Amino acid sequence: MGGLARLEITSFRNIERCALFPHPELNVLAGPNASGKTSFLEAIHYLALGRSFRTSSVKPLIRIGDDETVLFTELSGGTKIGLHRTRKGDQQLKSNGLVQRSWEGVAREIPIQLLDATSFSLLNEGPRLRRRFLDWGVFHVEQQFLPAWRRTRKSIMHRNALLKRAGRMDEEQLAAWEEELVSGAMEITGSRERYFHRLQEAFSRALSTLSEELGDSISLHFNAGWNREHELGRLLYENRVTDRNYGVTRYGPHRADILVKAGNDRAIDVSSRGQQKLIVSALKIAQGKLFFETREQRPIYLVDDLAAELDEKNREKVFHLLCSLGAQLFITCVAVDALESSLPDTGSRSLFHVEHGTITA
Repeated sequence: MGGLARLEITSFRNIERCALFPHPELNVLAGPNASGKTSFLEAIHYLALGRSFRTSSVKPLIRIGDDETVLFTELSGGTKIGLHRTRKGDQQLKSNGLVQRSWEGVAREIPIQLLDATSFSLLNEGPRLRRRFLDWGVFHVEQQFLPAWRRTRKSIMHRNALLKRAGRMDEEQLAAWEEELVSGAMEITGSRERYFHRLQEAFSRALSTLSEELGDSISLHFNAGWNREHELGRLLYENRVTDRNYGVTRYGPHRADILVKAGNDRAIDVSSRGQQKLIVSALKIAQGKLFFETREQRPIYLVDDLAAELDEKNREKVFHLLCSLGAQLFITCVAVDALESSLPDTGSRSLFHVEHGTITA
C-alpha cells in the first residue's frame, strides 16, 4: 500500500497546471533541460516535507506572475493531502480536510527518498547530512524517536543559552538541563543504534549487489556524538568551562554521525567518484528496503537525471535494484531512449513528456 494515486500541481516553478495519475510503480518523466522535470520532483518533495531540495527560499517556488501555489495529492489508500502557500508566506497544510500544525503526519504518509546530484555529497559533506539521512529511517520505524529528539533539542538550546550568559555560570540550572539532555540522549541513541544495526546489513547486501568489490571493502560505523566509554552526564559536567568558551554543547546526540570506511580509511578519501555514487545509491536503497519491510508501505523515490551521474552499466544495476524494492519511482531523463536500456524489461510503467512546464502522458 502507499504511493501517490493522483497529483495536482498549480503555479509551482514553471509548472502552471498539472494533473495526472502516476503509475503505482515506475514513472518516467522525459524532456529537455529546464523543461520542468526537476520542478515536478521538487513539488512532491515540498508537499511531503515542507521544504525544497533546491532552495531555502519560498519565493522562487511560486510561478512568476502568480501569488500562490497549490499542491494536492490523493494517496492510494484514499488519504488526501493539500498545501496552499502564498508569496507573502501564508501557508496551510491539510490532510483529509483537517489543518495540520506540523509536517509529522504528512511525512509519515509520503515517505520520500531523493536520489539526485546533491545526494552524492552525503559522503564528503559534514555530519549534518548523514545524521539527517539516519534520522529519516529512525523517524519512520521508531515511533518514540521524535518526541525524545524534540525534548533533547530543547535541552541543548537551554544549555547553550546558559553557557552564553554573561557572569557566573548558573550551575543549578545547567545541571537540570543536562539531566534532561542525558535522558533524551539515551532514548535517541538507543533508537538510532537499533535502526543502524539493521541499516548495516541492508546496506551491505545492496552494495554487494551493485559492486562485489565494494561490498567486501566498505563498512558503516555509528558515532553517537560522544565517546560511549564515558558517561554523557560526566562529560557535560567536566566540559562546562570549555563549552562556555565555544558557546555550544560539544557532546551529545546532536553530534552523531555515520562513518563510511574502506578498511581503516574514510571511504571518501580512497574511493573514486563513481564508487562513491554507488555507495550513496546503496545507502538510499537500503533505507527504502528497511522501510518497506518495517512499515509494509511503499516508499517513494524521486530520481533526478541519474543518467548524468552514473555510467550505463552501473545505472542499470541501480535501476534494477530500485525497481525490486516495491517502491513508487519517479525518474527524470532528457531522452527516454537513452534510459530505456537501463530500465527493467517490463511494461509496468507510465511515461510523461515535459516541455515548458507542461506535463503530458
